[in-house]
Formats: sequence, C-alpha cells, structure tokens
Amino acid sequence: MKLLFDSSELSYMEENSGHKAGVYYVALNILRELQKTGINIFFTCDFKRYYFMKKIQKKYFSNIELLKEYSVFNILFGKLIYLLDKAPIKIKYAVIILARFYENWFYKSNKKNLSQLNDFDVYFSPCTPPSKEIQESNLIKFRMLHDAIPIVENGMPKSPKDWYYKIYTTINDRDFYLTNSEYTKKDILKYFPFIKDSHIKTTLLGANEKFKPSNEDSPIDEKYIFSLCSLGKRKNLEFAIKNFYKFIDKNNISDLKLVLGGSVWNKYKPVLNKLLDKYDRSKIVLTGYIDENDLPGYYSNALCFIYPSLYEGFGLPVLEAMQCGCPVITSNTTSLPEVIGDAGIQINPKSDEEMISAYEKIYFDSEFREECKQKGLERAKKFSWKKYSSKLLQFIETNCI
Repeated sequence: MKLLFDSSELSYMEENSGHKAGVYYVALNILRELQKTGINIFFTCDFKRYYFMKKIQKKYFSNIELLKEYSVFNILFGKLIYLLDKAPIKIKYAVIILARFYENWFYKSNKKNLSQLNDFDVYFSPCTPPSKEIQESNLIKFRMLHDAIPIVENGMPKSPKDWYYKIYTTINDRDFYLTNSEYTKKDILKYFPFIKDSHIKTTLLGANEKFKPSNEDSPIDEKYIFSLCSLGKRKNLEFAIKNFYKFIDKNNISDLKLVLGGSVWNKYKPVLNKLLDKYDRSKIVLTGYIDENDLPGYYSNALCFIYPSLYEGFGLPVLEAMQCGCPVITSNTTSLPEVIGDAGIQINPKSDEEMISAYEKIYFDSEFREECKQKGLERAKKFSWKKYSSKLLQFIETNCI
C-alpha cells in the first residue's frame, strides 16, 4: 500500500504556540505508529504550510518524501506566508486570509500536482482538508473529523475567511471519516446526514507512551492543581479560576496554586488579564507552552488535573493525566465522559457549587485521590496509539479492497 499522509499539522513542529497542540500530537503519534507497520508513506502538505513542512521534512523526516508543489500561485502564497511568519500579526494574517480566498474561489487544479497522485492508493489526513487536486483524484480518501465545535459556536461557514470553511465544505458522501468519540460522530451526522454509516467510524485516541508516572522533582515549588489547554474561552478557564479562588478563600488555604499550562490565544489575553487583576495573581502560574517531554512531570506532581471544558471532541489531556496517575476533575458533557469513565470526578461545567465541591474532595480526601489515581491508570490502558492505528488500517483495508 502506498499511503499519502497529509503532514500539514506536522509543519508546526518547531513552533511553541496554540497550533502545536492536540491535533498536532494526534498527527505525530499516528505517523509514528504507521511507520512501524512498514507501509510506504509519502507526505503531502497544504500549500499555505508547504515551506514550513519542507524545512521540517528535511530535518526530522528525511526518509519520507514530500510531494513537490508545482502550482505557481501555490508556491507564491506559500513562500510569502513562510517569509512573513515573524511579521506583525495583522500583516501575517492578512496574507493568510487572502490565500484562503484564493484557495476557495480562484484556485485551479494543477495538472502536474494532479498527475503525481496517480501513484498512490490511499490518502489520509489527521485533520487538514484535501487539496483541490486530491479532491479531484481517484484516491480513496480518509479524514479525521475531530469535532463540530466551529459549527456549534458559529454555524455553518459562509466565507472563505473563516478558518474552518474548507474543513466542512469539503465533506461529502464519497469519502471516509474517523471521529474521536461517539459524541463527535453524532454531531457530525447531525450536520452532515448524507454521510453513510459505513463511511464513518469512531476510533478513540491514545496518549504517547512517555505519559506515565514520573519520579522527577516537581516543576513547581508548592502544592498545585494543574490545567493544560490552549488558553481560550471554550476551555472555561474563567469558571475554573473564579471557583479556585472561592475554594481557597472558603477553606482558608494558603499552600496551593493553580498552574495553567498552554499558550494564550491573542484574542483571549485581555480577558484573562482582566480576570486575574481581580485576584491575588501570586496564586496563579501561567507557564506558557510546555514541551511534551516536560508534561509528565507536571501531571505526576499535581494534586489533580482540571479540565472543565464546555465542548471537546475527545479531550486528550484528560487521558494523558490519567496515564500519569493524576486524579482528574472534568466536565460531564460532550465526549469527556467517554474518556474518563468512573476514574475521576465529572462536574457540570457551569455549576460553581460542583466545581468547588470537587476541589474540596480532591484537596481534603487523600484516600479518594489515591483511588482516582489507580482507577485512572487502569482506564488509560484501554487507549493507545497502537490500537488506534490498527483500527485505522482495518478501516482503510475494508474499504479499499
């Protein structure tokens, strides 16, 4: 089998930003497992990230060929976006939005780009929607659909300037799709009822094997509660922070901090700063981006991990925390119950009382913390990238014979 792997998400490998988050690690771990199978893998990449990926491919994946880009306009836009990566953000995003308009309204498939696809059997994308050439090709296409969050929050995309426009407008009744949870599958079928049941499959994600209980010294000097996400509104951090202060004030606790790991989206910075100005900032630690190699230490030494998100397609940090033996408090909504099961505390992510009660249960009940730790470690065994890749290949083989 010759598999064309969309490597667009991997192009963020050397960035420490919100883009190098859940979907990036999903792509990386699936690739690692597929490489172990001996499948003949080639890379393709969205033209907007092509020159970033050329650099990454040469440095980290020299044994995997990246398909050449032949379109003059694709090369022009790709090079411009690459060169302006460090430019002021308004200039950078203006060019990206212009490239999206070109892609969705004026793009014409390139004959050389199209002809080189004839050598492949299957196209697989961990997230990025296929190029116009791939859409027009005879390749059997498999794509991961991680959630329907943008549609739930903003409705179906109407303009190419919307970053999610192409993701959802390229969904059709011919291709095959993988969702991370049964909740996400139901959501996708709600908005795209024309997808055949045999063309969509739920396959739960895994966590890297490096996520395990760590004996390393704590990265934080004091006792702490940990949270990890791209710091934005949907992650419900205002709720978590507000109730953390209510919890420590109510119980006169002075030896505890709330550690927030992850990059802050620019639009959310003023909101977060305004909130923190109301409280004693010394109780909050903003770490910024945390490298994957350092995360097991943060999880393992935390009193607990909190993830009160309002909507998740899966919730990978919850699994990572359990795999490190860290007790978890998370939402009882969307896909998160499918991940945590009975291995931690599930709360209504809009109930102050439930959040405060969960903080208190974890802080004061050491036996319960140990119970959560053991249950979490046991439940985490149900998930692995090896299992995911095996089911992915089975889905591909079933539909390619």
